[in-house]
Amino acid sequence: MKKIISKTFKRFKSAVSNTALIFQRELLILLSDLGVTILLLIVPVVYPFLYSLIYYPEVVRDLPVAVVDLSRTADSRAFIRKLNATPDLDIRYECISMEEAAGKFRKRENRGIILIPETYSSDLALGRQAVVSLYADMEFFLYYKAMVMGAGLVSIEEGNDIQVKRLLNAGLSERQAEVFSNPFVISGNAIANPAGGFASYGIPAALMLIIQQTLVLAIGIMAGTARERHKLGTLIPCDLRRMGTFRMVLGKSAAYFLIYALMCFYMLGAIPAWFGYPDQAGFSQLVALMVPYLLSAIFFGLSLSVFFKNRETPMLLYLFLSFPLLFLSGIIWPLSNMSPVWQVVRSIFPSSHAMLGYIKMNSLGAGISETGHEIAMLWILTAFYFVTACLVYKTQITKVKKLVLNAGHQHNSLVTAL
Repeated sequence: MKKIISKTFKRFKSAVSNTALIFQRELLILLSDLGVTILLLIVPVVYPFLYSLIYYPEVVRDLPVAVVDLSRTADSRAFIRKLNATPDLDIRYECISMEEAAGKFRKRENRGIILIPETYSSDLALGRQAVVSLYADMEFFLYYKAMVMGAGLVSIEEGNDIQVKRLLNAGLSERQAEVFSNPFVISGNAIANPAGGFASYGIPAALMLIIQQTLVLAIGIMAGTARERHKLGTLIPCDLRRMGTFRMVLGKSAAYFLIYALMCFYMLGAIPAWFGYPDQAGFSQLVALMVPYLLSAIFFGLSLSVFFKNRETPMLLYLFLSFPLLFLSGIIWPLSNMSPVWQVVRSIFPSSHAMLGYIKMNSLGAGISETGHEIAMLWILTAFYFVTACLVYKTQITKVKKLVLNAGHQHNSLVTAL
């Protein structure tokens, strides 16, 4: 019994030692490869900061707009002053014709045109509906949003003022006129995105996608480099002393997990704090989500690594999948509107569940129980891709052993012949 225990302990000690050596070797190779180092250490640091800086501040203010006032009355001038008083619009030019305003628009001197018709004042006086035309720049959605929001709020306010004046003329008191013109008040309280900005909406999801994509890309580049470096073109080195499926997968995974665990402190802690993104998730909640996410993404990358024959191949996968995965996340397009086929497709990628879970936690304040489905799916993917990664490396180890043995037999035959 003692011999069995001693033998088992020695095997376990040897397995742990070999796993540690594989981990150390993988880490040294990662840090000695300039391309992979940039991908693992520079990209996760620079991209979130750069994206956040581009979209900061998150909303468009003082959008330059040209006004064509064909009415030229006191009512139209009052309407223009109210437009200019909004935080969204800046009445930069008052043009005499649409041709002049369109010319400035083509030169990018203004980002929208507001046309007040000649009959504006007379329509209001006669109780007819006045039509104010907006020509919004659709080159960027935020420009369009600022234009419509600013003009829409002023139009509502102007309509209420006109109705109050008519009710006062009809003999109602000022209080009665205000209640009749505006019978209920809407109190808007933004929950998930208080700033109403694009960055608070899109950047948190992009952070999670960056983690998976850079991980898969780095693992793929390392696999392609290994095939180019090894004499027999194999994915793993021809070292029979440290062959073992579990130790190979666990050793490699530990190296990537260590690096990205440190990166997550910066990406999910510092970036939201610096730029004021929603940050309602606690440390324990993030750990519950990120541990299975990192593991599933790493095993996913290791499973795909068998298909990468050189360093350039993973780049094609990265470029092809990035935007589709963002749209399949359920953040940009609701899951309820996706077909069952796309629901199945999105479920095989760890980033889909991680992005949705992270938004629920960080923006909506959901706890571990409310994100239980996403966390459970990540653990299922972790188990599934761990098995596939082990199968991939088991196949590669068997292949290497055969190649080494065949090379040894050929060498012995050559020596015998000589």
